[in-house]
Amino acid sequence: MSKEELLAQGQGISCHSWNADKSMIAISPNNNEIHIYETKSWKRLHLLSEHDLMVSAIDWSDATNKIVSCSHDRNAFVWTYEPTSNIWKPTLVILRIERAAIDVKWSGDGQRFAVASGAKCVPVCKYEHSQDWWICKMIKKKFKSTVLCVAFHPTNGQLLATGCADFKCRVFSTFSTDVDGTNVDPGPFGTSLEFGEPYCELGSQSWIHAVAWAPSGNALAYAGHDSVIHVATLQPSPAEQIVRTIRLKGLPMMGLLFLSEKAMVGIGHDFSPSVFVDNTSTGEWVYYDHLDKNKPKANKPAATGTVTSNARALFQNKTDRGQESKVDSDTLSTSHDRVVSSVRAVTTGASGVTSISTSSLDGKLVVWDLPSLEIDMSALGI
Repeated sequence: MSKEELLAQGQGISCHSWNADKSMIAISPNNNEIHIYETKSWKRLHLLSEHDLMVSAIDWSDATNKIVSCSHDRNAFVWTYEPTSNIWKPTLVILRIERAAIDVKWSGDGQRFAVASGAKCVPVCKYEHSQDWWICKMIKKKFKSTVLCVAFHPTNGQLLATGCADFKCRVFSTFSTDVDGTNVDPGPFGTSLEFGEPYCELGSQSWIHAVAWAPSGNALAYAGHDSVIHVATLQPSPAEQIVRTIRLKGLPMMGLLFLSEKAMVGIGHDFSPSVFVDNTSTGEWVYYDHLDKNKPKANKPAATGTVTSNARALFQNKTDRGQESKVDSDTLSTSHDRVVSSVRAVTTGASGVTSISTSSLDGKLVVWDLPSLEIDMSALGI
């Protein structure tokens, strides 16, 4: 495991995304700015500050090298790099939403992106060449609350998974003749639908914080606020969907990433990424291990202070770490000591993802090299 602590000035990192060859990374230090670093020297190359409020999500397209960002200011920007002037040129995308933009994802081909919002809708945006502008088309059906997360099918930009605060995970058609022509691909569902029509609706008992597709696109995982992860094996008939559950002992997951068809990693309030695998003997998804193998750090002498400062430290410890006693942060056995806000694949081999990165509100970016950890890679299907 290698660790890089970015200088986020104590504000934490709300989201991050890599470029295609992983030579650069874009992060937001939990404010309205986007910082782009060169990863050899970790030198900051660019500062993007067009947003007015906190940047909630960033996605960097491997196919087009464009960055899309969304913010609580209800706007999205598409950033295009201009080599001659060495600047990232922003293009404002009018989303036509009256609430904050929560999440944003490119499709695999970089031809469109989708934005989750608090306005009970999902704008799906594509580039209009005749007008030299990004235009959006709304998915409004079914949503009864804030859409918290979105994810395009890994091989098919015509399928979009959404997670909503109305306790539902849904898959919608994003087919567009302007982008797809007449090549309709319904994926695992068998029958094609028009734009905005739902292919399936999967239930939960709480808000859906994260959605993720398996590499093949035949399975979909979604994590709820009730500390439960559901894994659905998708079928042509809605009545045939097979949904398996993983009930966690800890706090809810805020992000999911498939490592292979047989394994995925979850991040969230427990500070350490957790690995889950498909147990072939039982046919169920189960908790396998956590990635953080650090040993507890040596205790420092107990800090002294006034009654007021000690009480404040005790309250902060309860809210930040769920601990009843005042414990110095150096006694934590995890690399992160705040909620882990985002997870990304760094290295992907022929059989699956071999290294990932996580960012946290503690201001750290950690790169986890899976083969170097005490994990049986064959158990992960890698």
